[in-house]
Amino acid sequence: MDERDKGLTHLFVRDLDEIPLPARGEWRRAPGKGSIAMRASRGLLAAGAVAAVLAVALIVGYQLNQRQQGVAAPSASPTASSSASSVPVGVPCPTTSPCVGPCGGATGPTQSAPAATGIYNDDFGFLVATGDVPAVNVRKESGGAALATITSVAVAISPDGQQLAFFVPEINAAKLEIAPAAEPARTQILVTLKTGERGIGIAWANDSSGLLYSVAVAPPNGFGPTVTGSTLHTFDLRGTVTPDRVVFDKPQAGFVLQPIAWDRTSNVAAAGETGEGGFMSSYDVVNLATSGDPTTTRSAVPVRMIMGTVKASSDARFVAAFDLDANGFAYWPLQTMSGAGRHPPESKYGSTGFAWRPGTHELGFIGPSNQMWTCDVDKDTGQQTGTCGRTLFSGVPDGARVAFFRADGSAVVLQQSSGSGPGALSTYLLVRIGTDPKATTGDRVTFQESTALLGSVRFR
Repeated sequence: MDERDKGLTHLFVRDLDEIPLPARGEWRRAPGKGSIAMRASRGLLAAGAVAAVLAVALIVGYQLNQRQQGVAAPSASPTASSSASSVPVGVPCPTTSPCVGPCGGATGPTQSAPAATGIYNDDFGFLVATGDVPAVNVRKESGGAALATITSVAVAISPDGQQLAFFVPEINAAKLEIAPAAEPARTQILVTLKTGERGIGIAWANDSSGLLYSVAVAPPNGFGPTVTGSTLHTFDLRGTVTPDRVVFDKPQAGFVLQPIAWDRTSNVAAAGETGEGGFMSSYDVVNLATSGDPTTTRSAVPVRMIMGTVKASSDARFVAAFDLDANGFAYWPLQTMSGAGRHPPESKYGSTGFAWRPGTHELGFIGPSNQMWTCDVDKDTGQQTGTCGRTLFSGVPDGARVAFFRADGSAVVLQQSSGSGPGALSTYLLVRIGTDPKATTGDRVTFQESTALLGSVRFR
């Protein structure tokens, strides 16, 4: 990082400290739960740093985007350090001995090279962070050079995995753009934001035909400690005459609206309100009336839910988030958040991350005995013993976390370790999910990345 970037980073950190706090009752620590809860919080924030920071840091981080944004040169990914040259990155671990070094010590069953390499499916690809600049690479699952680099401060993948939406930061006016995942360099500008507006977050409609996005208004020079207001918009991609529409306005300093989901069937959208600290203070449900003005119902969130962990199912029927007070995930219907949501019994293991499996109402997480579990919320009876959980496969390495599912739900990506320090690599596992519900193991391949994997996209 050059000296100019270090200076901008210093300003970014300084401004985070200057944001006025929300009402203390909305985010303060629950008595007696600090030690365990904060350890879980640190782990979640480390694994989901990009999402968590975008939920809050974009309030004041505009100065990071004031420099000229050039497209980064595509780089090969995954990449190996010189010390790991004996085991090529992006290929399975050796079969003659336990994994060491770059393989990260995976404890699952070893695979022969042809079988494990076949786990990669280049009909799909990954979004990969590029380091200390606001940009992401799009590449094939099996690795290789990036198909394109997108300069952006926020990227959202459509429910079908085939489209990307993102804000492109510019000095005078940021832009909301979309691109096909298979041709990420072929971008289309949808909206040019007004001077003083910052793009905050994006969520796709559940039929991949529209966007729910939010912007915040901040001081013109980008150095103010707060935003002065935030608005929630819909953008209809179905060829309507006036596609862009403001559906909710929150003119309150220090808070932003973070889009969560848009259900086309019920014509309902949801967003969270967040400020300094990164917690969701209110859950907003917007009825997008076809005639007349939209109406919004706000619900206070009674526990500490980390805004950066809030995720909706691919059909936008359910929403889940990490509940720091319960040290596990909770879920609720999109249209109604009552109390702290529902906590399945196995969700006490939710500090290892969770993700919705595309095309289902299944929440994937690491449960007892180092097994990959899913909870089908349609089958959750609310009983203490729980009826929603089943095991997908066993042999999950100690310390692994759920990152995301492949865009069609046929595989899951686990993050086994997170690198720290210059040149450190993170270790990931791509695990294929069998169709047999009684299966106890999953074919897998271990690989490494120099930066974070952010999600799965579909090329075909």
